[in-house]
Amino acid sequence: MSRAVITGAGAVSAFGVGLDALLDGLARGEGAVGPIRSFDASAFPVRVAGEVPVEATTAAWMLPHLPRFGDALARWSAEGTFRDRKVPFALLAAAEAWRRAGCGPACRSAGLSVAFGIEHTFFEDLAALFDGSAVDWRRGEEPGLPRVRVRSRFDLGARVLLEHFGLEGPVAVHASACAGGALAVAHAAALVERGAASIVLCGASDSMLEPFGFGGFCRLGALSLRNTPDACRPFDRSRDGLIMGEGAAMFVVEAEEHARARGARPLATVLGWSSSQDAHRLTAPRPDGAASRRAMEGALRRAGVAPEAVGYVNAHGTGTPLNDVAEARAIRATLGAAAERIPVSSIKGAVGHLMAASGAIELAACLLPLTRDLLPGTAHHRDRDPECDLDIIGGRPRHARVETVLSNSFGFGGQNGCVVLGRSAP
Repeated sequence: MSRAVITGAGAVSAFGVGLDALLDGLARGEGAVGPIRSFDASAFPVRVAGEVPVEATTAAWMLPHLPRFGDALARWSAEGTFRDRKVPFALLAAAEAWRRAGCGPACRSAGLSVAFGIEHTFFEDLAALFDGSAVDWRRGEEPGLPRVRVRSRFDLGARVLLEHFGLEGPVAVHASACAGGALAVAHAAALVERGAASIVLCGASDSMLEPFGFGGFCRLGALSLRNTPDACRPFDRSRDGLIMGEGAAMFVVEAEEHARARGARPLATVLGWSSSQDAHRLTAPRPDGAASRRAMEGALRRAGVAPEAVGYVNAHGTGTPLNDVAEARAIRATLGAAAERIPVSSIKGAVGHLMAASGAIELAACLLPLTRDLLPGTAHHRDRDPECDLDIIGGRPRHARVETVLSNSFGFGGQNGCVVLGRSAP
């Protein structure tokens, strides 16, 4: 059985474009949540987010990062592909991961395992059809009105990646809510382990920072109403909700012997993974954390890692009253007595909740301890909550050398995914 290793990683986040932007921001203990600029949010009760610092995702914005692909960028831009912000984010993160892994034409046999968020609705296209408070679809045929594209296809990002890299291996597009990114990477590692692929491009991208998606979350009541950069406070006694973010994280996962043969240096080893289902409520976790615990235990068992040997837990940690307590219970039940000393943190206070991409961006953050010996902090965590009785890392990162990390991703609908990463030999 082949062991799966990560040889390349790329990211786009509220810290900017690039993995280093993400890791450097976390290493400084900074947060990147701020006022929404990509659309007019003045009428919404929440007006802050972990927004990628660009108002419009145009070909001109992307060109400095992909200078040899100007013609393709111009074509996709003209077709409106980049209006769905998660598509350019996916492309930029994947291109960085591909480059960092040293991949080229010889790697085109690679598979693709990715997760994306829900279909993006183009609110601006519908605006021309409004008749009072309703949409008059008959007006769509009137001359002079813009072409109406109600939605961006769910798999649009995957199609762009396949065309850009010319990939020829197995393809999977995951729809697993906030667990999607973690499960996309787990699926890639599974393909490698069973010999179905030698190399896989994997990860996730999402953006719901548009009026329909963002407005839906406002109505749901899941967002913090503070409207300040420190609004999201995971595991803090004063937490009152999440803050939405956007971005992407992509990885090149390949068989260790394949990586060594082509001279690629592994960044981390994918030791284990597991998933489970709460079977509880669509928008609330099981209060006892039992299903989350099963996912964590399954991932550790597959990895062959004893609970007491875990060096760090990157928590899902949304900053909502219900999630953080349930997750804390699950972590304590999984780790047992070792929970007293194993550090835990969440990066959602710093970059927001990236929804389908949250598991992927958090796996990227797990490269900080495995490559720089720094455990990410929990931005804006100040007041310890006795119901979240764990060793929660505060706002500043903590220096520590660890060999294994456990990353949790728990999604709407009760979908849970956990991944264990290990330090790779030089």
